[in-house]
Amino acid sequence: MKTPMEQLLLSPMSKLYKEHIGFIKAKNVEGLLDQYTEDLLLISTLTENRQPLYIRGRQQLKEFFESRIFSLEDLEVSLNQWAETENTLMMVESLKTRSTDGVVSEMSFYDNWVLRDGKIAIHFAGVVQYPDGSYA
Repeated sequence: MKTPMEQLLLSPMSKLYKEHIGFIKAKNVEGLLDQYTEDLLLISTLTENRQPLYIRGRQQLKEFFESRIFSLEDLEVSLNQWAETENTLMMVESLKTRSTDGVVSEMSFYDNWVLRDGKIAIHFAGVVQYPDGSYA
């Protein structure tokens, strides 16, 4: 018998999400870029100073993934919340990672996507709870 979260992950939007996580784990930047529109906007609070970072277009997105996200190793993701419509997705995840310098981090993270023509046009990504236990 499937849990409620497993049932949700049978939805059409879940295919895009599962591919997204797979591309991150494989460090497949081209696969990730293909999931986004050309004029994408990503707003991320996964920054050292906890101030939002605005990423526009695929070139900036490529640099973001290569410099920040692909430095994470052993990414483990578990979903805490999931809500979707035909063109939007909201989720909260628990993440456990190890950086390339060996530091293990655990945090709660949110992702919100707005799709246009099946691709991510707007992506809000940020921390709910930081590795030090503090909340955003």
